[in-house]
Amino acid sequence: MLRLWAMRARSFIPVFALVGCTSTPTQSWIAGFNPPAEQPGFTRFVPPTIEGIQPGDNLEYCQWLAAPSNEDRDVLAMTGVQSKTGHHAILYSNDETSFDVGETHLCTTQDMLSIAFVGAIGGEGTGPSASAALPDGVYFRLPAGKALMVNTHWLNATDNVVEGQTVLDVKFAPPASDRTIADLFANNGDTFSIDPGATATYDTNCKLTHDLNFVMTTNHMHMYGTSIYSEIVKADGGKEMILANPSWKPEDQFNPTYMQYPLDAPLVVHAGDTIHTHCEWANTSTNKLLFPDEMCVGIGFYFPSIGQLTCENGGLGN
Repeated sequence: MLRLWAMRARSFIPVFALVGCTSTPTQSWIAGFNPPAEQPGFTRFVPPTIEGIQPGDNLEYCQWLAAPSNEDRDVLAMTGVQSKTGHHAILYSNDETSFDVGETHLCTTQDMLSIAFVGAIGGEGTGPSASAALPDGVYFRLPAGKALMVNTHWLNATDNVVEGQTVLDVKFAPPASDRTIADLFANNGDTFSIDPGATATYDTNCKLTHDLNFVMTTNHMHMYGTSIYSEIVKADGGKEMILANPSWKPEDQFNPTYMQYPLDAPLVVHAGDTIHTHCEWANTSTNKLLFPDEMCVGIGFYFPSIGQLTCENGGLGN
């Protein structure tokens, strides 16, 4: 999931006027999907339904929700829910403006070259959860000139062909100079290969080039994970645990544990320190496991934002 959390739109329509993909009183839902009512003050986005999700499918779609605004907007809150087989929905700002609102296709590398993280929800009923909310006083900012795109991920572990729907509710506000703006850091490794019936361990490391103040951290694996931890290996050789999940469960991929730090007492990782993420798996399937069917990612949200930071196999970029 986090390999896609890394990148950057034009046109000139205010966000509040964008309703091309938002719900209406006549919005219909697929069978068995009954999202809660839209909350006052929120803008609801409902991307097109994903049809024909086959048994065993593991699909990531890029879906354009809104044309760019000519004004910056702060994102004060975000909630949402996905129907059955939904893994996650990640909202991005995007420099790609050649697509119409409603455009839906399987995500490509090109789609992910110019995006920036805005918010995320877990899938399949985990829905309106505060677990992925930033601490009080910390927000994301949606810059002017950026389109809105959602990456929706679908993992169909059922025996049936299904449809998928996503609902995102976002509370926007004009930017305020007294708000602290955060962004995402991801320590992602994707060079592992886990044979059928085998256990495996894997480590990915990211040496920081400047100080980062973290207000929220978590880890991410998929269903064959057995344990994961992320720690700070300090420049002087000392170590400090960030977050350990010694017993990873399949449901943790949808509803992970978050560590939160108050704005006035963040977790500070200094330039020269290394963030080390260690993953273990037991592949009980008959298939070799590679990224993105399995993942090994340490995640953090830091301030003040200098852009989304993705450390891919030890290489730090934004």
